[in-house]
Amino acid sequence: MFKPRNVLTLGLLFAALLLGHAETAAAHEVTDVLGRKVEVKDDVQRVVLGEGRLISAFALLDKDAPFQRIVGWQNDLKLLDPHTYNAYVAKFPKVKDIPLIGQASEQSVSAEEILSLKPDLAVFSISGHGPTEHSAVADVLTKAGIPVLFVDLRINPVEGTHTSMNALGQALGREAQANAFLDFYDQHIKVITDAVATLPAGPRPSVFLELLAGAWQAPGHTTGKSGMGEMIKLVGGRNIAAEVVPGALGDISVEYALKADPDVYVATGNHKPGLMLGAGVSTDEARGAFDRVLARPEFANLRAIREGKAHGLWHDFYNSPYNLLAIEALAKWVHPQLFAKLDPQASMEQINRQFLGIPLQGAYWIDAKTK
Repeated sequence: MFKPRNVLTLGLLFAALLLGHAETAAAHEVTDVLGRKVEVKDDVQRVVLGEGRLISAFALLDKDAPFQRIVGWQNDLKLLDPHTYNAYVAKFPKVKDIPLIGQASEQSVSAEEILSLKPDLAVFSISGHGPTEHSAVADVLTKAGIPVLFVDLRINPVEGTHTSMNALGQALGREAQANAFLDFYDQHIKVITDAVATLPAGPRPSVFLELLAGAWQAPGHTTGKSGMGEMIKLVGGRNIAAEVVPGALGDISVEYALKADPDVYVATGNHKPGLMLGAGVSTDEARGAFDRVLARPEFANLRAIREGKAHGLWHDFYNSPYNLLAIEALAKWVHPQLFAKLDPQASMEQINRQFLGIPLQGAYWIDAKTK
């Protein structure tokens, strides 16, 4: 079990670890998403993840053994995306034994627990459920001589995926794997941006993307100018919340959404009581859950829902290098004629074949039933 964070009582532990953590091995410099120059040993074997869901990047880089370096992580994957967690456990039973450094919040993370694991590297996100750049935990580790690498798969998804995968590839000695995935990623993104550039000037289709629909405490949890809002803009859509939600996450009222009357409605989810999508979820399970989400009285009268222009996405695309698949799905939904030949399913199968040792299997997106 992880211990409560208690930064102020770590002095003696620091001293012991500083003496025992002195590195004699060769090291190299890696630049993270914050532009920080981080000295990382050449043979990283022990990694702590500030968010469990960052394992998606390691699955691409350490294809056959994504957990081989992970000596500690937060419990957010199990708590917030149990389907993916269970899929990993089914193939790698020892996943259940990885020590926890915290649950699903930054406040729950124990710096003392991380230090006790003697990691070669800690990987944190600039925003999310774990320690961020302003966290005392990151400061504690840095002072103890443990390099901290910051990544971003959620605030600026496309640029962040690039910078983060490059940094992780360099840190782990997996440059070739990172470059191969990013080449694939760029080719697919270019197809979309080139097509969007041909659209005539004028209003873009409006989109309401509701995050964790039916599971969040109130309807209207959404994305703003960054995060998945950036994806909507990339595919030639207009996010109805962009002008009122300045960051990646926020909320709009039911009345605001009804007045905006979007052309396209998209819900995200990964667990009950909301939309179920992701690893091991069948199309029938996803369909039943999506029907219940669409039947909620708050948004049932949206034109997009009434006309069958409603869709669902796996929620964790918002925090994963697999976000390419969400971008392709959004492109088809926002501009169905322009992207008639785009095939996210084929892209997922290619990612599975080329880059993943444990494939993405399940319903990761869904369309409303046609009437």
